[in-house]
Amino acid sequence: MKLAFVTDMHFGYRRFEQDAYRQGREAILSAAREADLIILGGDNFDTPLPRMETLADVTGILREAQGIFHSRGIAGTPIYAIHGNHDRRAKGFVHPTELLAHAGILATFHNRTLLHEHKGEKIAISGMGSVPEDLARTALSQIACKPAQGAFNVFVVHQSFQEFDVSGNGNLITFDDLPEGFDLYLCGHVHQPCLTGKVLNPGSTVVTQMRKDEIGQRGWLLYDTAARKAEFRPIPSRQLFHSVLAFDGAKPDEIRKKVEAEASRLLSSAPAGAPEPLVKIVVKGTLAEGFGTADLPMPHMGENVFIDNSMNSENLKERIAQIKLSREKKLSARQQGMEILRKKLEGTGFSLGEPEEVFEKLLERNGKFLAEVKEKIQLSATTVSREPEVRKIEKGTAQG
Repeated sequence: MKLAFVTDMHFGYRRFEQDAYRQGREAILSAAREADLIILGGDNFDTPLPRMETLADVTGILREAQGIFHSRGIAGTPIYAIHGNHDRRAKGFVHPTELLAHAGILATFHNRTLLHEHKGEKIAISGMGSVPEDLARTALSQIACKPAQGAFNVFVVHQSFQEFDVSGNGNLITFDDLPEGFDLYLCGHVHQPCLTGKVLNPGSTVVTQMRKDEIGQRGWLLYDTAARKAEFRPIPSRQLFHSVLAFDGAKPDEIRKKVEAEASRLLSSAPAGAPEPLVKIVVKGTLAEGFGTADLPMPHMGENVFIDNSMNSENLKERIAQIKLSREKKLSARQQGMEILRKKLEGTGFSLGEPEEVFEKLLERNGKFLAEVKEKIQLSATTVSREPEVRKIEKGTAQG
């Protein structure tokens, strides 16, 4: 049997929304034409609460894929999915991938095993959708799904691994933390492809962070269970060019000219007929004496050219270091807030409930949850302050 693994489509990503739609659609539909089932590896959406238009677009794509499968004699709903860190919500809250499952468009397999059978062959699909990185090792050790006898067993996760991480973050899980006994391990989350080794990852179908590790062809993975062979299937996509220009005591005019020349060079590097590429230029170093960053406004080179001015500012260097640390930990602002809240709630005497559930409720705009918490605190305080009086009354009643 042939299975397709498509991951990190980030449907609804606002900066490059058309890229996300067009390239994600191409990956899913080409997979439906060639494979016997599709596995979606998380970050299917760019946000846990996508716009209705995005949900409609993705529903349409998956309906098209279903139609292709049915035209090839593959019945049912051969599309399986887990959630990623971008489209994750707390336990008890429905995330967008679950919503599609409720509509019968796909099946979710977070912490469970689903069996897919085609022409007498069975594939058992197990996995774990994204969990906070600091809880991933514990979650994997407690995973409920197990390899199924008589089937080709696939285990899918959406996490960071030390083996994929260049920052040397020892808190991340390793390949050794994965449950044993599966025939194939697949991973989402990391946008740069890794097509060899224990865990296979085709990378994202769209560029989001414009980092150097996102350079390269976008695509998906086709795996032949009989031959036990993986093949990368590229899709038409916009190229990303990433360049770093370093200066030492340079004047603003010199820097601007070199930036303009580099941007023009990279824009013209795309093959003839290809869409205009994305260009990221990082400018770093020091300015000539007497000049500051205010003297260095960067030229506008078009909507697809992005210039990171990191010249000559200690405050800026500190900010960049913080951003780098955040990226190395691969945490979104939402995830960082969740981690902070979880640590704050550890060891507290007053329980508001599960931290992730509390975080979801805190994000609600109507303020209802905060009002309920305030009321509980006031009630608790009133009860505590009245306890001596109640005991006094009880004592008096007993004496009477």
